[in-house]
Amino acid sequence: MRANVLFYQGNSSLSQAREALVAVAVESALLAAGDGIHKKVSDLLMDKYNCKIMDCNKHPEYLNASLSDLEEDTRSKLINAVRKELDEYSNIKTISSFLNALEN
Repeated sequence: MRANVLFYQGNSSLSQAREALVAVAVESALLAAGDGIHKKVSDLLMDKYNCKIMDCNKHPEYLNASLSDLEEDTRSKLINAVRKELDEYSNIKTISSFLNALEN
């Protein structure tokens, strides 16, 4: 059974914790995909949007577009992995919105 992870850094706000949660889920999915997927997506985000993975919560459309540059099977697996990581938090509006934007 997996324990819930809480992010607390002194005066961090709840929205910062949610951004970190999304970033960790995306990072985890990209790293688990192997074959340089993490580097490829990170490079695409930076080159096209001057954006880092940490910024994906605010701009899921950037991540979505970057994932669209991958093979459909890889893209689908990544989205499913992110959804699985964030599933228990999908009742939170900002996370639900992120997941919906990622799949469009």
